[in-house]
Amino acid sequence: MGRSAGPRWGWTDTLVVVSIVAVGVIVAGLLHTPGESATDDASAHTYATPEVEYPVEIPGCETVLAPSEGEMFMTSFSGEQSYDNPRYPWFSGPKATAMSEALIAALPGSVELEYAGPAESLLFGPIPVYNSPSELPEGITEEDFGGSTSARGMLVRESARGSLGVSVSRWDKPVPECAAGQLDRRATYPDGTIIDTLDTWAEYDGNRNLIRAATAYLPDGTQVYASVSDEDPRVPVGGDRYSGTVPLTIEELSDIARAPGLRVTAQVPVGTPPPPTPCGSGTGSSGEPLTRETVERLGQALDDAWRAHAPDGVALERSLGSLQPSEYGASSVCAEVRVTGAAGTGRLNVDIGGGHELPVAPDEYDPANAWNTTRREVLPDGSVVERDMASIVTVTRPSGTQVRISLSDVLPGSLVTVDRLQAIATAPGLELTR
Repeated sequence: MGRSAGPRWGWTDTLVVVSIVAVGVIVAGLLHTPGESATDDASAHTYATPEVEYPVEIPGCETVLAPSEGEMFMTSFSGEQSYDNPRYPWFSGPKATAMSEALIAALPGSVELEYAGPAESLLFGPIPVYNSPSELPEGITEEDFGGSTSARGMLVRESARGSLGVSVSRWDKPVPECAAGQLDRRATYPDGTIIDTLDTWAEYDGNRNLIRAATAYLPDGTQVYASVSDEDPRVPVGGDRYSGTVPLTIEELSDIARAPGLRVTAQVPVGTPPPPTPCGSGTGSSGEPLTRETVERLGQALDDAWRAHAPDGVALERSLGSLQPSEYGASSVCAEVRVTGAAGTGRLNVDIGGGHELPVAPDEYDPANAWNTTRREVLPDGSVVERDMASIVTVTRPSGTQVRISLSDVLPGSLVTVDRLQAIATAPGLELTR
């Protein structure tokens, strides 16, 4: 079944926990009451944060409110989230791409963004649409916590490793008053930008998680919230989850939060494409996660193959070699690219993975295979090519590398013939190992 050609995102049926602090600041990732410590019984998990002093003076604040316990509630969003949300006209797919590029460019030169799929590569996702605003606590509306796009990724700086999360939203409210426990310092810049910063920690069962946060209120009506920690949330509890050093300083985090390209009013360069769509066939692949260098080499080989075999008058929205780790595991890569020509618009899908066995020819006398339209060919190098009339070509090489390329959302062969797909899939340079 074909899928709509509109921008999509692969997050579905996701439960969201939101903490609203009484002064109106959304503290993403710090879902706790300052100074809280929970030890219900001998078998319970423990959780603790720093004690909050009050009264206290905070640099940059004329007055400081008493600490607030805030309020926690749960809501959810489900279904495919679209970048084209009419409730937020300032945001779009190309805007998300431009913001992601600006965020990555704002990282210090000595900090590396760990290679991962789109959801973990500081790529801004769609603004969620929540299901049940009628179930929100009294006095709370979706506007109090919704309307933001978020990005996350793992940063590495020598021995320091940790997760960076950034959310951006339009802000048309007064800047919240300073409150004890929610910031260590408030800085006001000549252009009117205000940035609140916090350097804190939280302990889970005695394991201390170091956290730094910066909330920027920009003069064009943008709020940027950025937080970084020394935690790798992908590591199971009990593993080497905390590096002990946060990979960004407070000053660097503040600079990121006020990067011009993150502002809701920042212009998007003409021709900026929408973000890559999460992809993957789910056919399975085994082996170690592929390195950035390997993926770049495979992408270059695909681009060379497309240039050599692309039909006249057919254009791609982005490079066919724009490979990314699959949704189904980092040992395989994929790309989903919109293709346009005189016959219409479709999608080219590419999957490359390792650890595959050479397929065995089906028994032509078995009645179960009577309707099998797959054509099978063994190449001189031992690779097995399988293709059908639905514009799907799968090439499995003796090394275990498998390349699958298909055309969907358009009549088979109307934009790119199966012969051309096979020429691309069997092109040199598409082995996972040299």
